[in-house]
Amino acid sequence: MSKKTFVLLIFLLLVFGVVSCASEEKVFEEAYPENDTYYELLVRSFADSDGDGIGDFNGITANLDYFVDLGITALWLMPIHPSPSYHGYDVMDYYDVNPDYGTMEDFDNLVSSANEKGIKIMLDMVFNHTSNEHPWFQEALTGDETSMSYYEFIENTIDTQSKLGSWNQTIWHTTSVGKYCGYFSYTMPDLNLSNPVVFDEIVNISEFWIDKGVMGFRLDAALHFFGENEIIGETTSYLDNIIWLKDYIKAIDEYKSGIYVTAEVYEEMLYQVVGDFFGAVDSPLDFPVAALIRGASQNYTNRRYATVLEDMYDYYRRIDKNFISAPFIVNHDMNRFATQVLGDEDMLRLSAEMLLTLPGNPIIYYGEELGMFGYKASGPDIWDETRRLPFLWNNDYQTDWVVSSNQALIALNAQNADVDSVSDQMADPNSLWSIYEVLLRLRNENIALKYGNSFVRWDASTDSLQGFYREITYDKYHQKLLILHNFSQDDVDMIEFNGQIIYASNTAIEDLSGLTIIPGRSTVIIEIYGD
Repeated sequence: MSKKTFVLLIFLLLVFGVVSCASEEKVFEEAYPENDTYYELLVRSFADSDGDGIGDFNGITANLDYFVDLGITALWLMPIHPSPSYHGYDVMDYYDVNPDYGTMEDFDNLVSSANEKGIKIMLDMVFNHTSNEHPWFQEALTGDETSMSYYEFIENTIDTQSKLGSWNQTIWHTTSVGKYCGYFSYTMPDLNLSNPVVFDEIVNISEFWIDKGVMGFRLDAALHFFGENEIIGETTSYLDNIIWLKDYIKAIDEYKSGIYVTAEVYEEMLYQVVGDFFGAVDSPLDFPVAALIRGASQNYTNRRYATVLEDMYDYYRRIDKNFISAPFIVNHDMNRFATQVLGDEDMLRLSAEMLLTLPGNPIIYYGEELGMFGYKASGPDIWDETRRLPFLWNNDYQTDWVVSSNQALIALNAQNADVDSVSDQMADPNSLWSIYEVLLRLRNENIALKYGNSFVRWDASTDSLQGFYREITYDKYHQKLLILHNFSQDDVDMIEFNGQIIYASNTAIEDLSGLTIIPGRSTVIIEIYGD
């Protein structure tokens, strides 16, 4: 064979290989259009482009390659609307953006730039309530009946002393025109979701953002749309929320297909409650799985880890055979995991391995890939801010919007000062960031990890060595993987298998084939050949 012929052959093999991979990816993207890996971020805390200390849309746009490098395919932006609060969960205008974050043009540019890099945008939508500074509520306080019908108002003469919320909080608040329900705070009056005018307004808001290229919504407080004692004289349950969500999803799907909707159903223990919401939305946020990940990664024997997961997924599958789980480790309402485990590196790595090998759309809370610290503090000016501190760029994009003499904040800043920055961790193959990057790359490159919701417990699971299969067959493509977690601190012998190891904790690719043990507190992924 001549040198020219050989070069041509290699070129053709490379071309057809690239075409084949692209073709395979397109096949699965069409089959699973709402399949992604999400990154949750508070815009205020992420990246500052103009030097005012506050994160903004342009800062995210300028750092989109960070998400590409990490392996992220979708961003969940915590509320971006005008709000009197730093967090944005009390909206003043659903059709505009917070001026702290930039202009609507800046947001449009972010969406289009992200789309060019294959990254979707999901918005946090707060439809349970508005801010008490929203024009609708301000008009309601004048006694305007139309505006009052947007909210849950009752006569002041009605006794509500015993009508408390689901965590025994006061939910009825008195004004000169009547009492209104504010389930989370008097500053957050609940919308009357039974009012068809309000429903239509919510659908219109959603369509407005869909027209801007937004491809998903996270619905805040979906478990409390019709909260306990919110409708005087009637008994409500979480099933009322599911009924409402079904109508909402129907309207969204009729407007545009492929819009991913996840809902906050904050229930960690009763996975059946979370599972029932699969009857309405694509993904109720999987709080039970998140609690299981945190608990199992901190314990040294987990004889029921795989069994409990299988029970959960079997229940979800009964509600929707095509369910999309939305697992995570922690989110913005929780203490960061590094704080929970006192910075234990094995637990941080193991939790990432557990999360990123599960079915569904995993969600990474910003900074978790760095091992950032954060916990809910008490004080006059610091509460959840300490869970949502600035991302650790340590460059010109560093935000610095939290200013306080609060001792908890000072202590947290000192802890996070000892956490290596993004650039340092990206340059270190042994860093937590590099572990996330390797796992995400593995997930994106293996169809059995990335697509579908298959999960079959490995029968040989023991108290410490827990395993499960992830398998997918679609069209002409097939792959079967066995994921093994050694939760104990002791090494165990490598199992017998027909296949090849494609991942092992803290092990270079060239050393995978020679593994004879599964070290304590580690994970192994095996591609299984044949049946």
